[in-house]
Amino acid sequence: MLKVNLGDRIRQARERLGLTQEELARRADTSQAAVSYIERRRWVKDEVLARYAAALEIPVASLLEGLTPPMEDRRERFIHSAFEVVCRDGDFGFGARGDESLSVETMLDIVRLYERYKGIHLLPKDFA
Repeated sequence: MLKVNLGDRIRQARERLGLTQEELARRADTSQAAVSYIERRRWVKDEVLARYAAALEIPVASLLEGLTPPMEDRRERFIHSAFEVVCRDGDFGFGARGDESLSVETMLDIVRLYERYKGIHLLPKDFA
């Protein structure tokens, strides 16, 4: 069985789009050295992962697929990660903070509103 990590997924997605590390760096508002570093590593901070996913035109969840524990834990992690991205976007300004006690379903609703508002996908389209 092939061992795949997050850095590999980012590199594979970049190569599928035919992008160089420099081109991805420009799209993700970072440096080529940062792209190279992340592609060699197994982890990426959530906020950085969201920038890379947007630059690669794919949902954050597709980069995380198969790298997390069982389905329910993975689902909640995807939702929490996406919700954190929403909370950091000062332009969206819906009034919630990432440290608030909201149900996972409420977070999912907010993430879906954000996706429609921004015209992006933080979660897969068929995410239930």
